[in-house]
Amino acid sequence: MGNTRKVKSITLGCRFNVYESEVSKAIIRSLDPNDDVVIINTCAVTKQAENQSKQAVRRAIRESNGAKIIVTGCALATCKDYFRNLDGIYSIIDNDKKSKISSYTALPHSNDISSIDTDMNSIYNMEFAEDMFNERVKVFLQIQTGCNNFCSYCIVPFARGRSISLPLDVILNKIKFFLDNGFKEIVLSGIDITSYSIDNIKLHDVIKAILDKYTTLERLKISSMNPNGISDELLDLITNEHRILPHLHLSIQSGDNEVLKSMRRNYTREFVLDLINKLKNTRKDLVVGADIIAGYPNETNAYFNNTVNFIKTSGISLLHIFPFSPRPMTLAAKMLQLPGSVIKERAAILRELASNIKLNLMNSLINTTTNGLVEKCDNNISYGKTDNYLDFTIKESIPINTIVKHMKIIGIENNKLVCSVMG
Repeated sequence: MGNTRKVKSITLGCRFNVYESEVSKAIIRSLDPNDDVVIINTCAVTKQAENQSKQAVRRAIRESNGAKIIVTGCALATCKDYFRNLDGIYSIIDNDKKSKISSYTALPHSNDISSIDTDMNSIYNMEFAEDMFNERVKVFLQIQTGCNNFCSYCIVPFARGRSISLPLDVILNKIKFFLDNGFKEIVLSGIDITSYSIDNIKLHDVIKAILDKYTTLERLKISSMNPNGISDELLDLITNEHRILPHLHLSIQSGDNEVLKSMRRNYTREFVLDLINKLKNTRKDLVVGADIIAGYPNETNAYFNNTVNFIKTSGISLLHIFPFSPRPMTLAAKMLQLPGSVIKERAAILRELASNIKLNLMNSLINTTTNGLVEKCDNNISYGKTDNYLDFTIKESIPINTIVKHMKIIGIENNKLVCSVMG
């Protein structure tokens, strides 16, 4: 390969993995490998995600053309032996080791740096950071990893370990780097981002420091949050600071209290409804999204109907529906499971409801104005996302990474808002 450094990543699962794939590619490029490398960052949040990870690895092996295949990510926590026994894999890197330079030093490289090690705190200061996110218009900045909650259905604490937070000075330095390199939108990401805590600094302190220091930053977004972790200070920032984008995704999982209790989620449906009311009453343009699991083991028909009614009355507009699948090492995996046909039927009901709610939202926005970031342009049609996270198109060519302000929403096509540029 020489100096062409053909390093490719295949990323499955959460946006968090997107960030870590960029870190892995940057590390390998810094080592100046002499061979092509493909990194597959796997996911195991559901059984389907695990199967998709296996398929992606097998496909990469078939299509590798001699490239070194590296497998990492959360699926190693559930099926490491499967990957270890696959012919064609060059290296397997445990999830907690994929941001360490020493994990990659077995690859061919030009300098003897086998003694170098690092972690998420120091990775940002490496010279190879300039290679990160060079193919994207928005950047996902990992400021926290791991989780201390141990929800009964979730494998994340086993796959990623306990919560760890990135120091504020490192976060601010990376924000500067990304702004200096032309990024218009920065997404603060984490596995349980509201648990951010280091040196008595909390998440709201981080956000306030970013906004105070970098007044030119127009678009700051916060990734999925645990409703129970949104402090009064954070709520105040979200509702009153216009540079925080008006889209909030909540990891809710159910609208029934008995199911939430069984999940060990530590909040009630009433708490979430009150939180959403506070958010939407204070910031009128805010769109709320949520994760919902269908077919949890103790979910009776009545409990499921409670979730349906919760969704209808909550003001949530963007829903991600997940059919329940048991994960090894979790309490829920030991519970009596619902029939697969019931889980599938309930997921279908929720997805149809979600589709109708989203369509109603989009229709309500016709003839209003909005802002958005152009992420792609193809055949004189520009594509992107509005400030409140709805897909839009503009039927003219606009440079990628352009913030378009005061677009008029004139219709809906292919589940996207059709907009026109005003003035």
